[in-house]
Amino acid sequence: MRSYASRLSAVAVLMLGLAIIIGTLNKGFASAAQQYPAHAVYLPVVPVRPRQTIGDLTITHVGLYQSVQNQSNDIVLIAGKPALLRVFAQALHSSTPTVSSRIRVDARRDGQFLGTISSQAALVSNNPTTENMGSTFNLDLPVEWLHGELELTATIDDSDSIPELSESNNVLRSKFVFRSVAPLQLTIVPIIYTDTVTGKTYSTPGHDPISSWLRSAFPISDVIVDIHAPLLFTGDLRRGSDWGLLLQNITALWGNEVGSGSPHIYYGLIPNIASDGSSWFYGGLSGLGWVGQRVSIGIDLGLDTGPSAAHEIGHNLGRRHAPCGNPSGVDPNFPYANASIGVYGVDTTAETLLTPDQTHDLMSYCGPEWVSDYTYEALFQDQSLRGNQMGVTGDGLFVTTLIDGNDNASFLATGETGIDIASGSVQGIQVQVVDRKGAILGTYPAEMYSAEEEGVSVTMLGAFVPGLGNGQSIKKFRFMRGDVVIAEQLVREVVVPQQ
Repeated sequence: MRSYASRLSAVAVLMLGLAIIIGTLNKGFASAAQQYPAHAVYLPVVPVRPRQTIGDLTITHVGLYQSVQNQSNDIVLIAGKPALLRVFAQALHSSTPTVSSRIRVDARRDGQFLGTISSQAALVSNNPTTENMGSTFNLDLPVEWLHGELELTATIDDSDSIPELSESNNVLRSKFVFRSVAPLQLTIVPIIYTDTVTGKTYSTPGHDPISSWLRSAFPISDVIVDIHAPLLFTGDLRRGSDWGLLLQNITALWGNEVGSGSPHIYYGLIPNIASDGSSWFYGGLSGLGWVGQRVSIGIDLGLDTGPSAAHEIGHNLGRRHAPCGNPSGVDPNFPYANASIGVYGVDTTAETLLTPDQTHDLMSYCGPEWVSDYTYEALFQDQSLRGNQMGVTGDGLFVTTLIDGNDNASFLATGETGIDIASGSVQGIQVQVVDRKGAILGTYPAEMYSAEEEGVSVTMLGAFVPGLGNGQSIKKFRFMRGDVVIAEQLVREVVVPQQ
């Protein structure tokens, strides 16, 4: 019993002590409440948050564009041609809507470090796409990098300043191989055109409205341009026959100056504006060029001259029409409906994106136009094969004759009339050099040239006739297929002087 009473006494004492303490505290709090307003904040609250991550930054793809490119970077790359690198960087599982970073690109060749370039800091897209230039990091590569085999290492957040779930996917390495190709050699022949309908003469100073567009679109690194002395032409270029005559005249210049088979392109630039500001051209045929032979002509159309000339020069490099706008002579192997360019293109001059659903191949009659991957690769193959060839030159004469009928007084069409021009076959076609007595002085292989635009079809035969022996005279050139005379080209009697 004593023990139990003692415990009760202890509990009573403890309770009394607690009451005194609580009472004292209440008085202090009451005093403080009287001293300070009820809405005051007495102590700062500093929350401690865990280190925040943005999720994950990664590089999913890089694409190297010179004119066109696919997702596999399979389209040929040209040494020395300006190139735009598109880096597809992505912010995955981001806890914030925008994250800013930059891209660093390191270049190596054969293990040797070439240099580094970096982009400006920009927002990293959550969904970079090919059709949106603004969703990718775009960098112009130094031209000196663009040859041989190039290794590029693209890195995002190279300073590791952005917390991520993983740093292991911030780097992507890619290899690119560049092919060398000869520059395109372009001779622009200004035409001084006297129109027999209006009686006016149209001329313009020699200038180059073509090469800039060719440099951007074609698989070449450079265009070497020469401005030829003007060529006089009188006729009516509203008629297809006169277009054929002018094209023949430019072809004769080409064959005699640089040689048949030369990689040089001769382009006759036809003026459209007279000194009084009037024009003769209001629509219709605006250009004409041989398929597979490097001579063409076209009207100076201002800003549209570049793509118009590129179409004709595309013919010169072996391309036929693409299927849009109802052209004749369509390439049956063109792979895309409505002459689409098929893949995304980039005009690196203005860093403009060309989309396949809105852009047509330059060999079609539809616009806006650019170059498809199909045409680009074919142009590269032609320039690779012919870009360094030499034309047939030396003492002699490049002889031409139209075979579709025209008002050229020096042309006589005889013999066979149903020659199969569409086949493009020139096997067995030769030119005989005939003297004034009817003797054959020599026989040489001839080539057939064909051009077709806007319902105008022109066919020509051409051949290089080398220098003849002493004392010989030339009366005519007779074009033959087998034993059949196709055409005869009369010339003023030429006597080769004795040496």
